[in-house]
Amino acid sequence: MKDKKMKNIIKIISTLFFITFLFAGSAFAMDLSEAKGSGLVGEKPNGLIATTLPNPSPDLTDLVNTTNSGRLNVYKEMANKQGIALKEIQSIAAQKIYDLANPNEFLMINGKWVKK
Repeated sequence: MKDKKMKNIIKIISTLFFITFLFAGSAFAMDLSEAKGSGLVGEKPNGLIATTLPNPSPDLTDLVNTTNSGRLNVYKEMANKQGIALKEIQSIAAQKIYDLANPNEFLMINGKWVKK
């Protein structure tokens, strides 16, 4: 039963997460894919993103904030629907994101940015 529930969670997170990707940053000069591809943002182990730069531009900061807000909304919705802790949902999502990250994208591992 637990395995079936976990598979369901991962499937739903994957679907909702990619929907979030489509909408995050569409109003900004650079979208999330471009920011990740150019190394300006990276993925964190909590399923959120952060800038890899010490002094990001306001547009980049807005992109990060908007993306994280959208992701958190999805994660909270999933946690509520599945009766699972938010941190667990974030951890599952982060692992999926890390697995799907493109080469040369930044991932935070043990508190440090590492290129995949």
